[in-house]
Amino acid sequence: MKSAFNMGEWLRWLGRVRFLVITFLVVTVVAVRLFAPIPFPVRSFVPLIALWYTLAIAYVLLPRWIPRAAWHVPLQMVGDLLVITGVVYATGAQDSYFISLYLLAILMGSVLFSRRGVFLVAGACFALLGSVIELAFYGVIPPTANSMPSSRALEFWLVNNLFAFFAVAYLGSLLSQTLRKKGVELEEKNVELKDLQAFNQDIIESMRGGLLTTDLNGRILLLNRAGAEITGQGFGLRRGESVQDLLPSFWPVDLDEQGIPVASRKEVEFRTPDGATRYVGLSVSALRTSQEQTTGYVFNFQDLTELKRLEREVLTKERMAALGRLAAAIAHEIRQPLTAMTGALKELARLAPLEDDDKKLVHIVSRESQRLNQIITDFLDYSREKKYSFVDVDVALVIGETLLLLERDASAAGKYRIDRIFTARNVRARADRDALKQVVWNLCNNALRAMPSGGVLTVGLDADSSWVRISIRDTGTGFDPSQANRLFEPFQSGFTGGTGLGLAIVYQILQAHHARIRVDAEKGNGAEFVVELPRAVRASTRKERVLETDSLRPVGKA
Repeated sequence: MKSAFNMGEWLRWLGRVRFLVITFLVVTVVAVRLFAPIPFPVRSFVPLIALWYTLAIAYVLLPRWIPRAAWHVPLQMVGDLLVITGVVYATGAQDSYFISLYLLAILMGSVLFSRRGVFLVAGACFALLGSVIELAFYGVIPPTANSMPSSRALEFWLVNNLFAFFAVAYLGSLLSQTLRKKGVELEEKNVELKDLQAFNQDIIESMRGGLLTTDLNGRILLLNRAGAEITGQGFGLRRGESVQDLLPSFWPVDLDEQGIPVASRKEVEFRTPDGATRYVGLSVSALRTSQEQTTGYVFNFQDLTELKRLEREVLTKERMAALGRLAAAIAHEIRQPLTAMTGALKELARLAPLEDDDKKLVHIVSRESQRLNQIITDFLDYSREKKYSFVDVDVALVIGETLLLLERDASAAGKYRIDRIFTARNVRARADRDALKQVVWNLCNNALRAMPSGGVLTVGLDADSSWVRISIRDTGTGFDPSQANRLFEPFQSGFTGGTGLGLAIVYQILQAHHARIRVDAEKGNGAEFVVELPRAVRASTRKERVLETDSLRPVGKA
């Protein structure tokens, strides 16, 4: 763990204090010279100040030239004590007003050194001060004091200073040790707090559901990554914005009489910035402080769009299954009397003489009976369980053959243009060849019938590592996107004379192929059907890979 005590930081702080002290001394000398009639030894004081300034600058530059040297601190302390001793001697020795500079040096030593080092600094201060005083007292060096005290008074003065120096050293070291200990504890708590914040952040960001917090006014405080993906908002870019502007269905919050959010779950619908419709399950709770004060709201939400799609699909399958069973039974019961009626009508027409109008009516009844019989046959074929022969087929070749037959149809001559956009070639899918042709034929035939006045049919083919995509788009009348949920049910034809089984058969075939289909449509702007087939696995790796299949998705969107 990194210690809270940083020697480099303290040295820089000591450098700033040193410059401040020197400047204070200069200001003091100037003030004494201008405003006080006290004699001051400027001639000896100025060189000391200049020397101290020079040393201070050298102390600042030295760590840059020789960083992290262990002797930086002792060197600076020795230099400061020598200069302080010179200042004290020059300004009157025992009469000097700057003896308190020794106390400042001892305090700095208590920060920079251990307890033993602090007492060494205090002893050095007393030794230097006592040496200067004793040498001046016995005439070894010129005295600078105004008057010389008696031997007894001098000894008493020295003892007082000795006590003061060591008392300051003791108190300073005690406070310094306490400060260091608290600093280390604070650093440990800071690291623990950062770890806890990182832990909480990891939990929030790893949540599969969305998490949104706001203040009481609805300003966003936090939106986790899952929430940004669900709502389609940029991750980390919405802090401070109004949730009412971004997600109006989330706001306002339902509150009870005490102003607390009602703890109820609800489902809301909204549109993402790219236009997609999303359904989410939303619950709101209060955001509280440790004093139980409500400072905002917490929104927990999950994406229910896929669940809604599965629910619609299950309902569609159940409805189709029920309709299929009922209709198959009814069709079977209708077919026998219909066949009998058709035979009886033909026999009556053969035996009884009929007018021309009567013959036309008999012909119409016979023709409609045959058509009804064909519808029943198609429906029974649809409701009967089918067997498929799955092989690896070239999807582009199957589409090409189907479109060639479609182009040769006389009804298509001159009215339609068929465009092929194949971005992938030689892509193979595991499918029943004839069933796949029927899917393409039914979808293309529906597209042409949706363009009674002519238009463009665009057939596309592309693929990725897992899926082969066939897109069929027309420029016809289109349909309301709300109709997409019922589009693949039997007898939902939108064309005159249609049986409504074409898309139902397509759905049935694709379901057997573990394929998917989706519809993009808009009223008056045509429609696009996209079929996604699982791509065929190579023979060498088929046993090792498992094709990930999905349920059929008859979902329409505007």
